[in-house]
Amino acid sequence: MRLEGLIYMYLSIRSFKRLNAHRLLTLTLLSVIFYSCSQHVAQVSVPVPAKADTTAVVTLAPGKPVLLDSAVFGKSLTAEQTKALQFYRKRSFQSQWLLDNQPSPLYTAVEAALRDAGKFGLDPADYDLAGIQESVKLLYGDKASKPQAWTALDRHITEMLFKYTTHLSVGKVNETKSGRSIWMPSQRIDRGLDLELIGKAQTPDALLAAIQALQPAQEQYGKLQRALAYYRALEKNTPAPVEITKGVKIKPEEHHSIITAVRKKLSLTDMRVYPVAYDSGLCTLDSTRYDAGLVLAVKEFQSKHGLEADGILGERTLRFLNQSFKEKADLIALNMERLRWSREKYGDNYIQVNVPAYTLTVYENRKPAMDMRVIVGAVDKPTPIFSDAMGHIVFSPTWTVPTSIIREEIIPRLKSDSSYYVNKNYAFYKDEVAIDPTTETWDDTANPYKYRIVQQPGPDNSLGRVKFLLTNTMSVYLHDTPNHRLFTKDYRALSHGCVRLDEPAKFAAYLMRDQTGWDLERIKKAMNDSIPATVRLKKRYDVYIDYITVWVDENDSINFREDIYGHDRRQLQLLFPKEKEKAKMSGDVAGL
Repeated sequence: MRLEGLIYMYLSIRSFKRLNAHRLLTLTLLSVIFYSCSQHVAQVSVPVPAKADTTAVVTLAPGKPVLLDSAVFGKSLTAEQTKALQFYRKRSFQSQWLLDNQPSPLYTAVEAALRDAGKFGLDPADYDLAGIQESVKLLYGDKASKPQAWTALDRHITEMLFKYTTHLSVGKVNETKSGRSIWMPSQRIDRGLDLELIGKAQTPDALLAAIQALQPAQEQYGKLQRALAYYRALEKNTPAPVEITKGVKIKPEEHHSIITAVRKKLSLTDMRVYPVAYDSGLCTLDSTRYDAGLVLAVKEFQSKHGLEADGILGERTLRFLNQSFKEKADLIALNMERLRWSREKYGDNYIQVNVPAYTLTVYENRKPAMDMRVIVGAVDKPTPIFSDAMGHIVFSPTWTVPTSIIREEIIPRLKSDSSYYVNKNYAFYKDEVAIDPTTETWDDTANPYKYRIVQQPGPDNSLGRVKFLLTNTMSVYLHDTPNHRLFTKDYRALSHGCVRLDEPAKFAAYLMRDQTGWDLERIKKAMNDSIPATVRLKKRYDVYIDYITVWVDENDSINFREDIYGHDRRQLQLLFPKEKEKAKMSGDVAGL
């Protein structure tokens, strides 16, 4: 079989990998037939397209671009193939990457870019660099290569470059297909490498600069990139740490066999962040005593992982300690990916709720102006991940109980105590007629859809004293709560899906700071009224409910948070699928 046949068959099969099994089988059979024929008729080693007689042949002048076979492009094209076709039309089908005697200097830039994909949290294997390099080697080793072989390879290089630049710009994973409907799509503008930009890039350095300029410009993205390099280096250069036994709870000054493993694990990480000190040198690295120096390191570790910094080695602390450096590097890469998804949405002033961190931060001129603790949805009632806007505040609100809560919580409670909710200031309506719940029969036949239950303003109201309205149709908003003691917990995935605020009066005062007459005193008075009052904000605020599990703070410390809803786990499977899963996962990849 001739060389151009090998390259053409290889790249053709790769190009059609997303076809169904029947079409793929047909393609394979045709390739086999082609292979068989080529053994007997050596001079016809590549199938001749219908328009072959109108296509220019390979230009063999030394150091000149190859003139490609336009008929090879066909009609049924993927997104990358369509983009490549437009690119080649503008170049009158001259090769961009292959000269007649060697790869062009610009090809070396493409090779370098694809090789470095891992530095930006992407998988180089997605862009077939090894296959491209092997095909280039084979092509230049055969002096009688046909136009179709040159075309197939040059086109494949272009398609892989477009695929990479799209992933680098707006992300690889389509989060709307991650298996959960509660992650709402964000606006994505494909900033994949512009066709004109490629044409203007006359040197490898210029092309590499154009490719790297496609990344998000956020400061956080650059910080995460450096954090990724740090953990990838730990992953490559450090032996895997001993896994620490779970199910233990160790307090300072106690002795335990796992202390040695804890000490060694922390000694391998950033010593500036997790300093492992010892009592006057009395403790060695192998000591089993949980000494004061190690306690300080554990407390710092706990703080950077969103845990209560109590120095006690419990189950959640040990779970984070058992994460490998590869796992942490992959999590950093995933959060870089999420920044690519959201690169278009942030302005200068906005409100951000980070669900896994249980925090709300107000940004003014891109700098934090206020932050506070929040409570988010429980695992079985997760807070959606979405963007919205805030335009109104309701002081002393009522709360109309959702039907799901009537069914799952209210009716079961009424079965045992029909007066419970009357004492909590609830009003009951059946078919829109006011009723006394103590006279109703609350059993399994009670239809929750017949009832409307409204809690009146007051200290026990489930929304607290104030709520901040958003525009979504999911009935998700920000609000106060009558139970502020829950904010002292480090695990705060406890609500029905809305976001509860620890300091709602302070938040309202900030939002209304430019509205005449609305100082903190008046706000607190409105929060304690018996009648609801809705106030329109002078300025609308963008609100982003985000899911960020790794970030680098203002002190350049890397912070990790628990994957409370399992989004990390699902999206990592899409970002870094196993080899045997890559084909079936292709539908979840953006731009294909």
